[in-house]
Amino acid sequence: MKLHEPTRAQKQASDECPNCGSKNINTRLLVDRFTYGSGTDAVQLKATIPFGRCTDCTFEYTDSEAEDIRHETVCGHLGVMVPAEVFALRSSYGLTRAEFAEATRIGEASLARWETGQVIQNPANDNFLYLLRFRENWERLKARFRTAPAERTNVVEMPRCFPNLDATAVGRKREEGRGFLRRAVG
Repeated sequence: MKLHEPTRAQKQASDECPNCGSKNINTRLLVDRFTYGSGTDAVQLKATIPFGRCTDCTFEYTDSEAEDIRHETVCGHLGVMVPAEVFALRSSYGLTRAEFAEATRIGEASLARWETGQVIQNPANDNFLYLLRFRENWERLKARFRTAPAERTNVVEMPRCFPNLDATAVGRKREEGRGFLRRAVG
């Protein structure tokens, strides 16, 4: 999945040698092997990317399309959504970045960086985004914030996997914890 389709001006710019300005460019796809990570965590990844070669000066280069492909390869290695998927998720709800950020409490700048491939979201945020792909989870999130904040603080829904926990006791412990923090700080 590509991050974006290049505009006509971008396509023309990539068809021009960055070294000599010649328009005599041959593009070929080559397997690019690159290192991701450092030290003992470093891994070798490979991606098939377009290389440009000027027939006039023999200069070889890659462009932003190659960087996008490398970025998507890293996302695949990490098992997280690629930028186009993050963008598609937000778009599927017909929301601007600001609206999506407000609804999810994800920073608008972070969302922009994930969508444009400047930064890769961490696994926790990726899991959150993944869950939002399911409309019922989006509806649950919206419903949660339609509830008044005062009503929300004492509502504790216990997952079915903890049938022996008393929701009232958990809520009371939560409030006691808040009181402790207020006393300790204040």
